[in-house]
Amino acid sequence: MPDTEGPDKKVPREREFMREKIVKRPLTKKQIAARAAVLLLSAAAFGAVAALSFAAVKPWAERRWGKNTENESPSIQFDRDDPDALPEETAASAAETAESQTQPVEDVVKSYMETYKFSAEDLTSMYEGIRQVEQQADKGIVTINTGKQQTDLFGNPIEMSGYYAGAVIARTSGSYVILTRAEAAEQADSIHVVFFDGTEAAGTILQTDEVMGMAVISVDASLVDAETRKEIHVIPLGNSYSVKEGDFVIGVGAPAGIVHSSVYGTITYVARNIPVTDGLSRILFSDLSCSDGKGTFLLNTDGEMIGWRDETLKGESQIFGSSVTSISDYKGILEKMTNGEEVSYFGVKGQEVNDSMLEEGMPAGVYVSDVIAGSPAYEAGLQNGDIIVSFEEHKVATLKELSTQIAGYQVGTAVKVTVMRRGREGYTPLDYEVVIRGR
Repeated sequence: MPDTEGPDKKVPREREFMREKIVKRPLTKKQIAARAAVLLLSAAAFGAVAALSFAAVKPWAERRWGKNTENESPSIQFDRDDPDALPEETAASAAETAESQTQPVEDVVKSYMETYKFSAEDLTSMYEGIRQVEQQADKGIVTINTGKQQTDLFGNPIEMSGYYAGAVIARTSGSYVILTRAEAAEQADSIHVVFFDGTEAAGTILQTDEVMGMAVISVDASLVDAETRKEIHVIPLGNSYSVKEGDFVIGVGAPAGIVHSSVYGTITYVARNIPVTDGLSRILFSDLSCSDGKGTFLLNTDGEMIGWRDETLKGESQIFGSSVTSISDYKGILEKMTNGEEVSYFGVKGQEVNDSMLEEGMPAGVYVSDVIAGSPAYEAGLQNGDIIVSFEEHKVATLKELSTQIAGYQVGTAVKVTVMRRGREGYTPLDYEVVIRGR
C-alpha cells in the first residue's frame, strides 16, 4: 500500500473563493424625506404618549409624595365696585323716565293704589320672599367657639370659652373662608367652627385686622362631610355703593346676641367720604336693633352682604341707629386677608386741604386730624395738625392718594414721609421715617 504520508508528498493548495462586499444603493432624496417624516411622526407620537402618561400619573404621584392638589387654595379675588356709580345717577335716570311717561298712566296707577286695600295675606306674601333669603343665608352662618387655657386663683387649669357669629364668604378647592369678629381670634388657644347643622371642625386664623376689629378664619373642607358641604351657602359680597336710604336690609349672624338670629329693617342714612384710618369710607346707618360684639352681617334683598355692624362708631350709632361698615370699601383689605396677606398700616385720620383752607395759607396735602396712638405714624413722631405733602417722594394731595401709597408698601418697609408743621414762623417741612406695620 503506497505511503501517502511521506515527505515528498505534496499537499494540495487550499482552494480560494471569491470575496464580494455587497454595497447598498444610495438613498434618493425622496426616500430620505420619507424616512425623516416617519421619524418626526414617531417622535410626536412618543411625546404625546409621554405627556398623557405624565398627566395620568401626576395626581397619584403628588398624593403619594406629599403634594395634594385637592387641598391647594388658589388666590381669592373679589369683584371691585365703582364708587363713582352713585345711586343718585340711577334715581335721576328713573326720574327722567317717569317724566317721559304719559300722564294718564300715572293717574291710573295712583287711582289704583288709593283704592286698593292691603290685607294680611299681602303682608305675608311680601315677607315670604325675604324669609327665604334669610333662611338661605343662615346656612352660611357659623358659630365660632373659642377656647383659652387659664388658671384660677388656686392654680387649677380652667378653659375660658366664648362664641361669635361668622359668615362663609368664599370657598376654595380645599377650604371655607369665614369672616368674623376679631375677638373670636384674639389670644385663642383653639377655634372650633360649628356649621348650621351642628357639624364641627377646627378653624385656622388667616389674618386679623385690629383696626376694623375683624378676622378671617379658614376651615379645611375635608373635615366637613359631603352632605353638609352640599348645603353650606357661600354668602356673596354685594355692592354697598348702590345702597340708598330706605332700602330694605336683613341682619343675620347674631343680632339678638345669639348665633342664627335675624332682624329686618331699613337703611336710614348713607354717610359718604367719612375719614377712617388711612383713608375714606362710606358708612351705612340702619334702624336695626343689634346686640354688640357677637357679629351681625347686613344683606340686601338679593342675599348679598353689603356690610356688617360696626361697634367702633357708637357715637354716631346713638343718633342714626346701627352703624354699618361698607363692604365695597373693605374688599381690597378683605381680599388680602383671605389670602393670608398682612394689610399695610400707617395710622392716621385726616381730610384733604380744601380751597378755603388753602386761602388761609395752609399748604396743599392731607391734614392730619388724628394720629392713632401706638400706630407707626404715632411712633415715628407725626402729630395732629401736620399736613402730609409727600410719601416716599410721591406728592400727596388727597386721602385717596395717601391710601394708595400706604397700600403699595409691604409690611416692614421704612418709608420717608414729609409733613408741613405750623410754627411761629409759618409752616416748616419735616421728614419722618415710618415703618409700615400690619393692621
